Amino acid sequence: MKHLNQPLFRISILTLLVSGLIQLQACSVVGLGDDGRGKTLADLPAAKIPDGKAKVEVVDMARIEQSYQRALAAAEDPALRQQIMVRLADLEMARAEKAQLDASDLRRFYDKPVAMYRELLKMQAENPQPVKGIEADQLRYKLAKAMSLDGRNDEASQVLDQLAGTNPNSAFMAETQFRRAEKSFSDGDYAAAERNYDAVVKGNNPELKQNALYMKGWAQFKRGDYDLALKSFALVLDQLIGHAPSANDVDATLADIGASKANLVKDTLRVMGLSLSYLDGAKSISQLQTELGGGRVYEYLLYQQLGQLYLDQKRYTDSAETYQHFVQNNANSDFAPSFSIKVIDVYQQGDFPTLVLPAKQDFAERYGISSNYWTQRKGAIGDNALAYLHQSLQELAQFEHAQAQTLKAAKNPEATVAFGRAAKWYREFVETFSKDAQVAEMTFLLAESLNESGDLPAAMDAYEQVAYGYMDKLRGADSGYAAILLPQQLIQSARSLPDKRLQEWQNRKIQNALNFADVYRSDSRAVLVLAEAANDLLQQERYDDAKMVAERVIEWQPPAEGKLLFSSWLILGHSRFETKEYAAAEQAYFQVLNLLPAYGNAPGAPSAQQVRERIAASIYQQAQASLEFGDKDSAVAQLLRITQVTPDTEIAIKAQYDAGVYLIEQEKWAQAENVYLGFRKKYPNHQLASTLPAKMVLIYQNQNKWQQAADELVVMERTSTDPDVKRQSLYMGAELYEKSGKRAQAIEQYRRYAAEYPRPLANNLEAQFKLTELYELAGDKAKRLYWLQNIINTHNRAGADKTDRSTWMAAGAQTELAQASYDEFTRIQLTLPLKNSLQRKRAAMEKALKAQEQILAFGVSEFTTEASFKIGEVYAQLSRDLMNSQRPKDLDDLALEQYEILLEEQAYPFEEKAIEIHQANAQRSWKGIYDAGVKRSFDALAKLLPARYNKMESRVEVSNEIH
Repeated sequence: MKHLNQPLFRISILTLLVSGLIQLQACSVVGLGDDGRGKTLADLPAAKIPDGKAKVEVVDMARIEQSYQRALAAAEDPALRQQIMVRLADLEMARAEKAQLDASDLRRFYDKPVAMYRELLKMQAENPQPVKGIEADQLRYKLAKAMSLDGRNDEASQVLDQLAGTNPNSAFMAETQFRRAEKSFSDGDYAAAERNYDAVVKGNNPELKQNALYMKGWAQFKRGDYDLALKSFALVLDQLIGHAPSANDVDATLADIGASKANLVKDTLRVMGLSLSYLDGAKSISQLQTELGGGRVYEYLLYQQLGQLYLDQKRYTDSAETYQHFVQNNANSDFAPSFSIKVIDVYQQGDFPTLVLPAKQDFAERYGISSNYWTQRKGAIGDNALAYLHQSLQELAQFEHAQAQTLKAAKNPEATVAFGRAAKWYREFVETFSKDAQVAEMTFLLAESLNESGDLPAAMDAYEQVAYGYMDKLRGADSGYAAILLPQQLIQSARSLPDKRLQEWQNRKIQNALNFADVYRSDSRAVLVLAEAANDLLQQERYDDAKMVAERVIEWQPPAEGKLLFSSWLILGHSRFETKEYAAAEQAYFQVLNLLPAYGNAPGAPSAQQVRERIAASIYQQAQASLEFGDKDSAVAQLLRITQVTPDTEIAIKAQYDAGVYLIEQEKWAQAENVYLGFRKKYPNHQLASTLPAKMVLIYQNQNKWQQAADELVVMERTSTDPDVKRQSLYMGAELYEKSGKRAQAIEQYRRYAAEYPRPLANNLEAQFKLTELYELAGDKAKRLYWLQNIINTHNRAGADKTDRSTWMAAGAQTELAQASYDEFTRIQLTLPLKNSLQRKRAAMEKALKAQEQILAFGVSEFTTEASFKIGEVYAQLSRDLMNSQRPKDLDDLALEQYEILLEEQAYPFEEKAIEIHQANAQRSWKGIYDAGVKRSFDALAKLLPARYNKMESRVEVSNEIH
């Protein structure tokens, strides 16, 4: 700092010569009326580089001095003489400066001008009336300058102190105080230097204020008053660059202020950095901004300076914390990303690897696509920040990915979380640099990490993007294949958990498989995933789509391997079946059957029998379709075709059975008979065989094959477990045996029915009635009579179940049974001894009457009239038999006559009774009943009462002739 003040006094010789010449001219033109101070540093024009080609007139200083010397010798006025002496002292000053500039040694050059200025000061002090235009402060200023240029600083300082003490309001006070401050600074009296610099700062010399302020800060710094120094330096920066509109404009402002001032800014920042390092570092920057009343546009330069200082000192942690402090307190600054980068660079230079990664993470989170910083700027975070983000995201992702793989290899459960962290950074990269050349690779790694982390839906999205968004040549096929495998895992978990997205995963798997086959057709896995997709479509009952995909596999070129063809034909068959394309389904199933021996060993593959069942089902449905169109003949042909193509299938059994049904419906009895006989022969133990007898009965009946029909009924009665079926089969079988002429079988069936099925009453009685008829035909009177009596007994036991029909049959049976007693009565003749024969006759009569009365008790008109007739005839017959009885042979005429009278008396009441009964029976005709019994009573009355009942019917003839 020894010569810090000298530049203030170094005025070029040329300038002094020019200045002196001008002053001489002024003296000759305007006289000596000026203040005599001459030009100050403030009056100096700006330095200009002279034109190298221009010729500068050489001023002969000796001639000028001679002129002043002559003037001095001629001047008598003391004031004038002093003014000339000032000019001569200034010329001597200029000569000394030139000599100093031209000299190569360090001798003293200013003794003469010093002596001259001292003499002038003495003259000024001794003169009670100072010369106008010559001021003591100006002379002291020039004296101090000459001493300073000659290195006589202490003497110069004393002169300046005198100037400051004698004339505090001097125009030279600012420069005086500045030089005094420099002397104090140089002497290490920083307090005095601070005071003097402060005086300059508070003065009115703008040219010195800035330097004074700067040096004041240095004085404060030297004294250890770092807080005060910071404020002073801050004011310097305020003057130099504080007017910049924003922090982004500071560099432009620095360029505008020139190199000298720019260097001053640089020096100021350097010393401020030192001051901050001696205080609380970055915290002191925040405190300074507060004390200054607000932030400054150059604040970032302070952090930058301090951080770099720490770094130069290898105080890496302090450097990084300084940069971090800026970021934390200026999170939205345009410079924040660069400071975050500096943090990372410091850690790297300091070899703090454990801190580098968190710092890069912080950088990505602060300025990445998900940050507020990014959002507010719509991604315009600066090229450097964007480039660093590009690099950092890759490094973070790769580091976390490598860590995760290591953990996975060690079977550490933390691996899953680590993969999730890797995925986070991969995703950030992909979203941030969506058009980057590496985006496909990074998306693939994102998918891989998501997969490992267990986020399968997101992994699937990423794989799909690589495969079908970017269609990456290197990783596209593997990504596409992974996008098929992942949905399967999701499907399996969705089946075990209440996940409503099952359908979505299934559809995604299918769609990804179809996309894979379209985009990566040359990949060996394409046809494989296509075949799997066909199966999945089938499982989802999307049969049309399943058909289309299965057909693609079948038509694939080069041809797919046999097991895929096998499964695709099977899927095609199933799908065509479900879409009611039964003929096509049949053909597909035949293809399956052909491939089955070679490729049907895989788990879940159908057996040959199952395939034949499907073929049979396809043909069966073709038959059903024909039925829907009303074409039963075609339907029957299709059904019977099943029995030929797949005779060992369950459907073949049903098909043959159904064919018979449709033949019956068409009344094609002979064909139906053949179908069912064939069925019975092929499937004797099938459950449907038990239903055949009923159908065969119908078939045989319609062909008049009564015995075969009856035989089927016997089977039905024997095999059925239904009581009603057994009962009806037994009865119907009896009827058909009867109809076929198989009387013995008919009797056996009726007899069993009558014995085993008392109810329904009507059928039971009918069976008994049939037995009476059949036994009559067989000539077995005893069994006939037995069943006639059984009919009566059954009816009498029926109680409330009695019907008109049961009553009629009982009455009829009783009529037939009564005929025997009636015939017995009629057969007995009255012979001698009459008493004995009459007794037998009466007994037979009572029996006959009782039998006929039993008929009457049933109240059946058809049998009542006949019974009434026979009752009348019993009485009439007894009357006749009495009259026709054998007479005793030993009676005389008188006795015989009396005997005759006695017989008449005995016979008459019986005749009267007979007439009464016949009349009552005949009167039924009045009620509209006129049957054989009534008619016979009329005939009997005609014989008993001929006068009344044996009259000839007279007919009235009507003539239509006109008389």
